[in-house]
Amino acid sequence: MTVFDEDQLAVGQGVTQNGNDEEFGNTEGMLSDDSATITPKDNNLPQTNLSATEMLALMEESEITAMAAVDNQPMAVPGETLLSNSVDQLLRNRDDSGASTSGLVDRQRIAALLVPLTGSGSEWGRSMLNAAQLAMFSSFDENTLLFVKDTLGTPEGAAHATSEAINEGASILVGPLFSESVRAAAPIARRHGVTMVGLSNDRTLAGEGVYVFGFTPHQQVKRIVFYAASSGLTRMAALVPYNDYGYAVASAFNEGLKEAGIGPGHIEYFQLDASDAADVVQRIAMINQNSKNAFKPALEGILIAAGGKTLRLLATRFPYFDIETDNIRLLGTELWQHENLLGEPSLNGGWFVAPATGTLDAFNTMYKEKFESEPLRGAVLAYDAVSLAGTLMKEKEVDFAPPMGGHPLRRKGGFIGIQGAFRFNAKGVAQRALAIYQVSEDTVEVIDRPIVGTDENGM
Repeated sequence: MTVFDEDQLAVGQGVTQNGNDEEFGNTEGMLSDDSATITPKDNNLPQTNLSATEMLALMEESEITAMAAVDNQPMAVPGETLLSNSVDQLLRNRDDSGASTSGLVDRQRIAALLVPLTGSGSEWGRSMLNAAQLAMFSSFDENTLLFVKDTLGTPEGAAHATSEAINEGASILVGPLFSESVRAAAPIARRHGVTMVGLSNDRTLAGEGVYVFGFTPHQQVKRIVFYAASSGLTRMAALVPYNDYGYAVASAFNEGLKEAGIGPGHIEYFQLDASDAADVVQRIAMINQNSKNAFKPALEGILIAAGGKTLRLLATRFPYFDIETDNIRLLGTELWQHENLLGEPSLNGGWFVAPATGTLDAFNTMYKEKFESEPLRGAVLAYDAVSLAGTLMKEKEVDFAPPMGGHPLRRKGGFIGIQGAFRFNAKGVAQRALAIYQVSEDTVEVIDRPIVGTDENGM
């Protein structure tokens, strides 16, 4: 994790000023060979501290066993016995003379990862755990520990995991993943004055020591709307899902249009499984057909806030209802970044907003080599958040830090992660340097370099 301070920015460390926006260059973080110390959880394991090399060897053995035992598992399941879960175990360690080594606790710094390893979202949680292990070996030193807590995919489980982690000495929490879990866990972290870097994208959860690290739809949608407007698109619509994410996208869409000086857009909601895709697209088509201006289409841009099969189900319906994407620009969020968009004619020429690729390809390669599976979309979040925690603890900037103002997470220069530059605004929401990409028949390329602008929250 590369840390940028204000003083470094002043001498041009990959950042240039442009009006009210700050543009981040192509600076990339480097993986180091630092070792990490882990306290084994299993009483049957030797009670010793493992080097990074030893840890990787043991992980490899346990992963081979797990993959052989579980068919159709979406990712390699790391050996949970290799993850420290309790300070009590550390306190039980004894040296050869039988004397207690509990004094070691005072010299060690503890972070905790709170993710669902069982229950709802467990596939995501295990992919994040894999990524967190990779981050440990690049960002933790021998005096820094990572405790792993299973939130069970529920708010109650997240609250319990948070209490356990804090009681066991964690000074910074990474997670939980789901917004309701962060909502349940946040009061506990605040009550104890422990920093929480939630992996949710719900910006309403931020504040008073809780930071939101997920890719928030608000910033993405406003970025793509402003770019579309500056490119001459003034009549736009949005297709969004019937859920909290969709409502957030719709709100940001209308807000962005207003700030760009454009009239209100048309919003259509679709079912989460896109079973009503044909009906939704047909309603959009009727807007064009009812246009009174034969020389100007009623719509010039359509935002589709979806990825995966849902994106394709919606986009492929457009030609059936005479919506020519040669004339109407399709727009997307960062959900598009994780899909293979090539070869789908309806998406050719589409624009979408997403973080800079940065070292994402290198991360994906490293992950696949280590775990013999593809990282799920949230894995990079966990990698960057755990790296950030390790970096701050190595610099001893977490202990006794005030919850918000003056906190090291609020460095104006920000940080460099796997997907480029990010920093936290005054309310504790991660703001990322976002690029605009264009899809063509055989490639996806950046057409507007990553920028992050100022906003009312103090960017």
